[in-house]
Amino acid sequence: MTACTTDKAALNKAYADKARAGVVGEALTEADRAVSDARRMPDYPGDCRRHHFSGIKFGDKLGVANKKADIALGAANKQTDACAAWYDVTKAAREPK
Repeated sequence: MTACTTDKAALNKAYADKARAGVVGEALTEADRAVSDARRMPDYPGDCRRHHFSGIKFGDKLGVANKKADIALGAANKQTDACAAWYDVTKAAREPK
């Protein structure tokens, strides 16, 4: 009749193993959530959305208008380069290699 009895030690171990498995599953889910949050891109910098204008006014001489346009274009290009660099660094920090 010993085959019909319950091995309390084995049963307790099985319950403990099941509980540990549940905790591991929860920990893995939380770790996946943390990785997902870490990879999420932050908000795009507001300065990267700024527009540039030449400031040319009616009546400006050609040389003055050209200089204003060149300055505005240079500022826009610097902004584009800075924003692209920010994006590249930020994305690289969040993507697996």
